[in-house]
Amino acid sequence: MNVPATKFYIKPLREQVCEYLKKEIGSHNIRPGDMINLRQLSTELGISITPLRDALLQLEGEGMVHILPRRGIILREFTLKDIENYYDMLATLECHAMESAIFNINKEHCKVMREINAQILSCAYTNDFDTSRTLNKTFHTIYLNLADNSYIQTLWSNTWSRLYYCPTNIVHSIDWEIVCCDQHDRLIEAIEKKDRHKITSCIKDEHWSFKKQKEYILRYYDFGSVDKTASKK
Repeated sequence: MNVPATKFYIKPLREQVCEYLKKEIGSHNIRPGDMINLRQLSTELGISITPLRDALLQLEGEGMVHILPRRGIILREFTLKDIENYYDMLATLECHAMESAIFNINKEHCKVMREINAQILSCAYTNDFDTSRTLNKTFHTIYLNLADNSYIQTLWSNTWSRLYYCPTNIVHSIDWEIVCCDQHDRLIEAIEKKDRHKITSCIKDEHWSFKKQKEYILRYYDFGSVDKTASKK
């Protein structure tokens, strides 16, 4: 008897472990400076060391942990300078993606983006920030997935997750959600007009501008004053 092909995608164990560790970091169960014991974690999760090591290698590539030879794995600090670098990277990746994506984005894509943006705004007013975060990622991946360079999508996703699965206190802000939704609206308008200059400005000079978003960033990550961070700007 022929067995029909499954319609469900089962994630590799390495990816599942990576997602689990990110959630543990985001929940502050693993904090900066904490050593991650491979054997202990392997026993706790009931898995072999191999997928756990693979997941930690991925997290090292994303800048979340340090693997110290003969010493172990340590969760690295998360600074304001890190965020500034991540914002620069996300802006660069999105602008580059748009060079080819702009030819593939149609009216239906823009309609979906508007619908998602409306849902994000609705979530802000109901304090459903977890759903808002997921929708926000979906919004951006719509046009990222239309770019010719699929590797950009991987780099973007890894960088984006570093912003949200981080070992700091998160203080949600309805005001910032509203500002971001407004920026999304302006981006959609620029895309509909195929205005490349405006698209770049919306992405680089507004939405992923560290300088533009800094006051919200300081509150969101509960950094307090600039003096308490590693950034000099």
